[in-house]
Amino acid sequence: MTGRRIALRLLAATVLAIAGVMPAVAQDEPRVSISTSVNYFVGDYGTGKDTTFVYVPVTLGVRPLDRLWLSVTVPYLYQSNQNVVLTGGGAAARKSGKGKFGRPGDDTTEQGIGDVLGKVSYVLVEEKELVPEVTPYVKIKFPTADSDRGLGTGEFDETLGVELSKRLTNQLTAFLSFSYTFIGSPAGEDLRDSFGWSLGADYAVTPPLSLFAFLEFSTAIDQSQPDLELRVGAEYRVTKALSLIGAVSRGFTEGSLDWGVSASVGVRF
Repeated sequence: MTGRRIALRLLAATVLAIAGVMPAVAQDEPRVSISTSVNYFVGDYGTGKDTTFVYVPVTLGVRPLDRLWLSVTVPYLYQSNQNVVLTGGGAAARKSGKGKFGRPGDDTTEQGIGDVLGKVSYVLVEEKELVPEVTPYVKIKFPTADSDRGLGTGEFDETLGVELSKRLTNQLTAFLSFSYTFIGSPAGEDLRDSFGWSLGADYAVTPPLSLFAFLEFSTAIDQSQPDLELRVGAEYRVTKALSLIGAVSRGFTEGSLDWGVSASVGVRF
């Protein structure tokens, strides 16, 4: 295990230790969340040939203590060829030629369990009149996807990030986040770490319905261009606990998806 991974996992343990001295979460606040979604996206990611992904994650989140969320995501992944591979920081193009990570000569469709994601987030600063809510987090991608079939890199990825949110009016909330992902590089590859940011807003049209838009950017993991995409959608709260979300995405660079759609359902209780 590298020093980087040891440091990140010690950081996650430190967050848990700090949270352990906080009071238990209020009884009327959500303590458990369960969500799933279907994500369909298409892009060539600089390879000159489109790859279609269907990504279906199931996420379980728990809030054991005040300000603290722990979550684990288990995804099912379908992809139409092995020209690119998903990492914890986006999609990376596979090089043509020989080698375990080389791009295969024939197109083959693969599907199976993707890389499991674990996340620890902690509200460090609560929102006040002139202060946004500040939530640092640590996310680890575990290499559970079959790298021999091109469903993953077979390496750990670790992300350090921070999310900020601020209610600007009764209906409008702004969001800003920054992240840095340490990309695990397979033997013979030279994948780069990735820096990303996201800027967005949510507007409550009516009590159950809100609209949102996010502009998201991340630096290139390989020799392709950076990833810049826009995601817009709507959330409808069927009940206080149950919500439905739909979104569409559009990429603007060679290193991003061309377009995508997603639908999700979530429950908090």
